[in-house]
Amino acid sequence: MTKTVAANLKLAGVALIEIAEAKGIPITLENVYPGSIYTSNILKARHMAEYSKDFPKAKKPSLLEQFTNIDEVLLKRASDKTLEGQANIRIKKSENTERELAMIMPPVYDRAYVERSEFTIMDLYNDIVSLMEWYTIATYLMRLLIFGTDALSTYTERLDWNYYREQRRKFRKCRYKFCLNMFAVEGDNIREQRPKRSDSRYCCEQCRKADFDATRRYKEHGSYLPVDYYKPILSESLGDKIRKREVAASYEKIEYQQTKKKVPSPVVLKEPKVKHGEVITYKSLYDAKKASELAESGFKKYYPPSGKVCI
Repeated sequence: MTKTVAANLKLAGVALIEIAEAKGIPITLENVYPGSIYTSNILKARHMAEYSKDFPKAKKPSLLEQFTNIDEVLLKRASDKTLEGQANIRIKKSENTERELAMIMPPVYDRAYVERSEFTIMDLYNDIVSLMEWYTIATYLMRLLIFGTDALSTYTERLDWNYYREQRRKFRKCRYKFCLNMFAVEGDNIREQRPKRSDSRYCCEQCRKADFDATRRYKEHGSYLPVDYYKPILSESLGDKIRKREVAASYEKIEYQQTKKKVPSPVVLKEPKVKHGEVITYKSLYDAKKASELAESGFKKYYPPSGKVCI
């Protein structure tokens, strides 16, 4: 770089185009940006730019403005004669190579992959310990009110870790590798769940079928994980999925929806309308059973002489 060019570049606010005009050089991409990729066959923007007060149109726009903000669909469908098309070919070839390598040496198992975790062992621990702590405090306060300062000498009965072990034995972890749920196998448990059979291994039927599918995947591919988890998705396919769910909107419209606490989504949710019927109270259990029998036999309503109708 010569001293003259270096001095020109140090001038504040002086662009390359103004330097070319000052030197009398024709303003072309080859002359202004020599050796740049923009002198090759490259895509140009086809849409019309919308200017505003915040983004006014420049009086002397740069020559590179025509190459900015190219539409994604246009980039995806670029010809192989352009630089974008050549880049797409190389990107796709590289991604296909990564996908092939992932299928050759797939991970057998990954602890980070979880499908179900509604009620884990940590949740069970928290429930049992919370009940133990609540019972301890409530018992102490009750004895303090009854015995006064002598409550400490009578404070012997409380829930300890033996109670925790007793409740823990009533639950079992699901056998499915990617499920962390705990389910009850004995009655009178802390969550009042309906117990399953003592020889049950899965929390639900879906986990039983999913465990069978995971074993089949291991025999076929050498991995218990789903193929889509460790096999990279093509960037082209990912872009197609994003474009299907994206909705273009102005900044003012998005800000207005957020101010009104509305979700910026085209989906309109309707609240279900529930129609409530008449509420009938009965004076005796005999009248209620008689009304239930008549309702099952085909009668719509039963008004006993001793009853009262409330609407």
